[in-house]
Amino acid sequence: MSHIIVIRSYKPGDEINCKELVKTGVMSSLSSTFFGIVLKELTFQLMILFAAVMFIFFGLPLTVCILVIPLVIFLVYVGTYIGFTAKAMEVNEEVSNIPRIYMSNAFSCFWVAEAFEPYLMTHDPKNIHYTIMTEQQFRDSNIDISSQVKKIVGTVALCKSYRLDKGAWIKRLYVHEQYRRKGIASCLINVAVEFAIAEGYGCANIVASEYTEGGRELCFKKGFELQHMYHKPILGSLITILMYELTYQIKPGEDDFMPTVYTRSMLNK
Repeated sequence: MSHIIVIRSYKPGDEINCKELVKTGVMSSLSSTFFGIVLKELTFQLMILFAAVMFIFFGLPLTVCILVIPLVIFLVYVGTYIGFTAKAMEVNEEVSNIPRIYMSNAFSCFWVAEAFEPYLMTHDPKNIHYTIMTEQQFRDSNIDISSQVKKIVGTVALCKSYRLDKGAWIKRLYVHEQYRRKGIASCLINVAVEFAIAEGYGCANIVASEYTEGGRELCFKKGFELQHMYHKPILGSLITILMYELTYQIKPGEDDFMPTVYTRSMLNK
């Protein structure tokens, strides 16, 4: 067993890798968001409006007015990039304070998915099967890792919601692009939801954008339901994206989301 993913809680020393992964995760949806905004009806309306203003009021040639199309596209990209960069900076600040925000009380936690691989990888991670386990399972297995290197390839966090009564937020769910479609995100969600169940929360909510369809579908398969939708501004009211708030309603006495309840203490054993 030479390729393993271990799901464990955050430890001192993880900060640098988590920052890099989370930043990459935030920026990874930049392209899909940009193209989605460009193809929206509002963007086409802006192109036509600007071209008409230039042609009618300024008397510019039609060929010059057509140049407004790439100009609008460029401005949309710049605005989207600025919005994502600001979000990445915000998340980076949060990751710098993981011990205080997520690990300083019993009602929140931050987890990572850590890959153990041979020093010399001869295949792309996309083409390799990984065995996913908890840290306790990993220790019990007594697997020899002397010839392996490890790196963080996924994150997820859960914290108390101050808006929802007895509710929790699942946040910072990211998986490295090369390690997706291997069940890592599914296991990270499992751990977060089971933690919420163990700590007595009434629900666990997560937010996904209209451009992360795969993530939404995964949550629906896990039993999440659509709570509501809203438009989140990227650059004022000109550039917005549709956000989906999904909720997992925890029933009293529920303990079958996973075969084992992975609380922080179990993950740290």
